[in-house]
Amino acid sequence: MLTRSSCHGDRGIEYSIIDFASTARDAHEVQRHIASWLNSDEMADLLALFGRSLTASTVGKRLAEADEISRDIFDFRRGGERWEATKREFSPHTAEAVSGLIGRIYYNPQNLPMIELGEPTHGLVLGGTLNSCLLRAELLGDLLKQGLRPGHIWGLGSRRTAVDMEHEVATKLCIGPVTDELDAMCAALSYALCLPATTAKDHGRSLSEVRQLAVSPIPVTGLAAQAGRGSVRATTSDTYRFFLETAKPITEDDRILIITSAIHAPFQHAQALAELSLPTGATIISVGAHARTGKQALIRGEWTTAEWLQEIRSAIWSMRVMYDKLVSAYPGLGDTEAC
Repeated sequence: MLTRSSCHGDRGIEYSIIDFASTARDAHEVQRHIASWLNSDEMADLLALFGRSLTASTVGKRLAEADEISRDIFDFRRGGERWEATKREFSPHTAEAVSGLIGRIYYNPQNLPMIELGEPTHGLVLGGTLNSCLLRAELLGDLLKQGLRPGHIWGLGSRRTAVDMEHEVATKLCIGPVTDELDAMCAALSYALCLPATTAKDHGRSLSEVRQLAVSPIPVTGLAAQAGRGSVRATTSDTYRFFLETAKPITEDDRILIITSAIHAPFQHAQALAELSLPTGATIISVGAHARTGKQALIRGEWTTAEWLQEIRSAIWSMRVMYDKLVSAYPGLGDTEAC
């Protein structure tokens, strides 16, 4: 899972599909998937390498315990951005254990995307740095070429100010200017899907923005979400909520495809269940692109074991937040035995 190869250029951007509950309508199914991951041999093997283990008896308490443990040993960001995380080196044995645990929550596609992923009513390309936006937009482009037909494509972003690295990439690929994350997302979608470049008329004046990139054959819209209360910038959950507000009505008949990077998909899928599926009943399918298979050498890369550990931490935290909301919405769910 950690080392998808870039040697098969004819395959395009390689991706994996989240193998987890796809809707919050079946709360017990979500609970079973959480328990299965927490109770797996792979989870036990990874934590044992750090001298830790999960001992709590119920799903909720075990999630809280895993959250605390992962904060102690896997949180290399300490409140900073991902690119500001402390650099750490780990043994091949640890990398193998990480790959095993991540593999528990993914499966790799065996067929064409319209068969594997169905017919999504909405395709959500999640934001991030320009590199991440490009990788995800390239995957979307490949999926469209292979026959996927979402009803509407949305690029989710924020007003996070672009950093020097993003300006450099935009200049080298001639897709600038990129001032903030929404610019990065719109530039990436325009680049990967061969759309005309667009810019905001009053850029930076509003806290949120809806930017139309294309009307046909598939509508493409960029969104900049406002940061939630107490946050410096909009989070993934903020962008999900702004999407719901903009695209409403979203119902249980909707099928929402999340397009992101493989390393981030586990936590973003859990957040999608909490923020998109729980209030609407919609079905969530999440796919993650592998960075080593990116088409542009500028954005092609390889995630480190430390980065994967950080995102295991994020997945656990997101599952805990999602599970708390699930229990509140379904009081009869209770906090059942984890084993």
